[in-house]
Amino acid sequence: MRWSPQSLPPGDTIRLRLTTALDSRKPLLLEVSLPGETEPLGQFNFNFAPVFQMGELPLTRDQAQQVLKHGIVIRRTIGEAPFHLFVSASDSPSTHPSTTNSVPPQVAAIPPLLQPHLMVAGETDRWAEYNKRLEGLDTVQPFGWMEGALLDGVWDLAQATHSDGFANGYSNRMNLYLRGDRLIYEDPKSCPCDDRIFGIEDTLPFAAIAQTHPDHPAIDLAIAFWKNHRRPPGFAEGCVQDGGLCSAEGSYTVGYPLMRVGRLRNDPQLISIALDQYRIRKQLLVDEDQNIWLRNSNGRRTMKNWARGVTWYFLGLIRGIAEAPDSVDTSDLRAEAVRTMDWVISHQQDNGLWRNLFDQPSQTIDTSGSSGIAAALAIGAKTGILPDRARTAALKTKQGLTDYLTADGLLAHGTPSNRSPEAQSNRRVIFPVGMGLCAQMIAALQSE
Repeated sequence: MRWSPQSLPPGDTIRLRLTTALDSRKPLLLEVSLPGETEPLGQFNFNFAPVFQMGELPLTRDQAQQVLKHGIVIRRTIGEAPFHLFVSASDSPSTHPSTTNSVPPQVAAIPPLLQPHLMVAGETDRWAEYNKRLEGLDTVQPFGWMEGALLDGVWDLAQATHSDGFANGYSNRMNLYLRGDRLIYEDPKSCPCDDRIFGIEDTLPFAAIAQTHPDHPAIDLAIAFWKNHRRPPGFAEGCVQDGGLCSAEGSYTVGYPLMRVGRLRNDPQLISIALDQYRIRKQLLVDEDQNIWLRNSNGRRTMKNWARGVTWYFLGLIRGIAEAPDSVDTSDLRAEAVRTMDWVISHQQDNGLWRNLFDQPSQTIDTSGSSGIAAALAIGAKTGILPDRARTAALKTKQGLTDYLTADGLLAHGTPSNRSPEAQSNRRVIFPVGMGLCAQMIAALQSE
């Protein structure tokens, strides 16, 4: 892989980055070296990587100069299944340009940040850079829970700031998936899934679609899916779920969009189904010691106090209550929201963030889960569901996240996608989902 001739811009923060182009569900390690050199520059861990998973490798200025001059060789040292990276749209993959500093390559389809590039920076305003990343398609994610969190965040920021940049960013994201009356996307395994619903985690974006495209035919697909995936009488009766698995994800990916669609369509049945999602999950996912579990599979709970699982439970609950019509009794859910608030604040670390697994001191913090928990706190305070101490806790989180922004505004140190035991380890990645959750928090704090 070679770069076009150019000089290295000033700056001592240098990262070589690669981004996955198709879903991968196998262990995979890439080794990067200069041509003809036996000593590698470093490695990229893409184990079980979803689409748009970015990896980065720190380089010295001397190493970066050599990369620009000679290019790089990428070898796979672990893994056998086919694996794909984004490259430029040029006819010759071996001569694609770099994205050093602010110099973009001349390609149309693939955002520069997703192409192999050298990021070179000096001192930057990291939050200003963060905003720029959300105004374009740099942080696009797979349709479903990942992109849904970003659609919510970018929309919220557009409303809170009245920014054309965020408004355009939101529209450009939505246009990737809504083509006329069609819904165009790929399922979590990178297979075409047009005009149908793959699973409950794919229905989060319908909260955004209903907000800005209330009459789009795809909403009827979601409604039919929700109704057809309610569990029959017996264990977890009425829970909208995939198979036998009641998950915390469904609080955010089902309950919240269901409530919004029900309110906008003035449909008491949909509102009732939405309320059921929160009450069932409280019963099945919260134990007698107030711990919150990610999943309950026919009575067996797994993944206790996982930060992003707590996010799905808490953020979905808060956003669902906020969407509920005034005529609907949500007093029990409001009490649960306050209880959850007190519980999460009791686990907040001194830097304002939360460990990946709350009750395991060996675990490092997770910026994605921390962003989502703080989003729930901030939105709850803004809407009056939670008292002022929730806003205070969210402000503390925002300050703590600053240390984990890259020079170009990406949120680092997030727990990877939950598709292997690594989601319960101390492995951390750049995971844009956290940026969408963070955006929801920031918007709620700004609109006070």
